[in-house]
Amino acid sequence: MKSKSLSWPQALVLSFFIVAMVSCNQQPVAGNIPYNEDSVRAHILPIAEAIQYTRQFKATRDSFYRQLPGLENAMNFGQAEAFNKDALAVLLNQKDASGTQAAGVRIYYGIDKSGLVRMVLVPYDSKGNDIINQLIGNKAVSIPGISSANAYWDNGQTIENGQRCPPLCGNGLSGLGGN
Repeated sequence: MKSKSLSWPQALVLSFFIVAMVSCNQQPVAGNIPYNEDSVRAHILPIAEAIQYTRQFKATRDSFYRQLPGLENAMNFGQAEAFNKDALAVLLNQKDASGTQAAGVRIYYGIDKSGLVRMVLVPYDSKGNDIINQLIGNKAVSIPGISSANAYWDNGQTIENGQRCPPLCGNGLSGLGGN
């Protein structure tokens, strides 16, 4: 019995068809930021567990505030902090010294002049090193009575000043507000 083998054109068409079918499921939805699902997998937290985390945080924070009444004014944690997509995009678009795009965003905790605990966001490279660049350019500011003023940062920039919760907490339907 003679085995059938594919001709060159048939093999090429079959290969093209297989590649097209396999890649169909991997095409990003138009307008979405591409991502690697395998990289995301290690960071996934079921919403029920996330709700438990935030409720436990709020209970622990409030307990500390009751035990140490001055702590809330000296180190006000709030509940959450939100950053718009432009702030995140400018971080993820940063490049390290070799020209490689940021691998992710690291969040540091800081305390501002008012005692509010704030999130300070910086991009990091594939080796885990912070990338400190100037995120946005200098912008001339017109101030009446002053000839000119410039918004100027000479040693790099980070992202901070997210919208704190409270007071800006959304509708609370997610359950993450810790109520």
